[in-house]
Amino acid sequence: MSTLSSFFIILLVAVVFSQLFSRMKVPWVVALIAGGIIIGPSGFGIFKTDPTIDFLATIGLVLLMFMAGVESRASGIGGIKKRIIFTGLFIGFFPALVGGLIILSFGYSWPAAILMSIIFMSSAIAALIPQLQANKIIGSDLGKTIIGATVAIDALSLIFLSIFLQALTADFSPLNLMSYILIIVLVVLAAIVIPRIRKFFFSEEYAEKQDLFEKELRFVMLVLIGFVVLFELVGLHAIIAAFFAGLILSKSMESRLLKAKLHTMGYGFLIPVFFVVIGATTDFSVFSEGFATLLVLSIIIGLVGSKFIGGWIAGRLGNFNNRESALLGAASIPQLSTSLAVAFLGFGEGLLDQEILAAIVVLTIATVTIAPIIVNKLSHDLASQQVTVQEKSPSEKS
Repeated sequence: MSTLSSFFIILLVAVVFSQLFSRMKVPWVVALIAGGIIIGPSGFGIFKTDPTIDFLATIGLVLLMFMAGVESRASGIGGIKKRIIFTGLFIGFFPALVGGLIILSFGYSWPAAILMSIIFMSSAIAALIPQLQANKIIGSDLGKTIIGATVAIDALSLIFLSIFLQALTADFSPLNLMSYILIIVLVVLAAIVIPRIRKFFFSEEYAEKQDLFEKELRFVMLVLIGFVVLFELVGLHAIIAAFFAGLILSKSMESRLLKAKLHTMGYGFLIPVFFVVIGATTDFSVFSEGFATLLVLSIIIGLVGSKFIGGWIAGRLGNFNNRESALLGAASIPQLSTSLAVAFLGFGEGLLDQEILAAIVVLTIATVTIAPIIVNKLSHDLASQQVTVQEKSPSEKS
């Protein structure tokens, strides 16, 4: 099968399955992964990857992490930094410990356990932002705590991933530590300088001019590729660079049209390639064995339980009520960009096997399907509760 034929099949699956599953209210990501499973070796076996498709999938992964950074903007958290740090410890490090212990109990190596800890540490808050916005939770202290803590832990998990991958190489030395310091300095400088450069060259008064948006889009892509190249020069993976580039640019990208173009270019073209390839390259025949089924059940129960319990404890200790604490825990459950990126990377490096890769794919499907339903219910109840309190207050005063 030619590369063009393979690419056509991917686009066909992306279009057909996303439409079919949307009618059943199934998340878009689940539709693409399911489509990949059906055309891959676990299904009809009509699709095989090649170096070109793998390259496109890698570009899609980089764009996915970039958009995760753009959509994970955390602002207005100055007054609750201590609460965010405290919450991050419970929704990040407690699940990481649970994830590592689960993998070790199944007889896997320490490198596999560390990668699983990184996966358990991460969260995909971008998948829940629509529900939080619709129920007016996003601007409250609870909403700021949820977003601030999950974004911070997600970023920290990628930093741990980069340190771990470099520690595995034989050339790891104190020089690597200096490169990290240099990267941190450059990222801080970029966070200060890039928004000013963008504001200088792309004035908002010309926001409706098409040529301006084309130039601004090229500027964004220049920053993204520049970050990737810079990070790779010091041995850091492209997905880490992409996430931080998105996080930095998110503070300066106020234009809805620009974000819409980036979203269209990423989610409409290259990101679907990554999700379909993930489904197609995952061998789900491993679930014919009891070991793999027990593994995936342990991983799902372990992650959901540790995230929810950790978030609830953090909420109660942070003076939130039971329902708010439950929402905090539920909001940290979804796994998407970082989890799939780490699993895909670990499998490619030979650190994770097909059983774990399949388990992470199932975990992603389960959490991005279930968590939004739970969060929507809890946030809707909280919004209704606030409205009731506001309606009662005038009569109480009288």
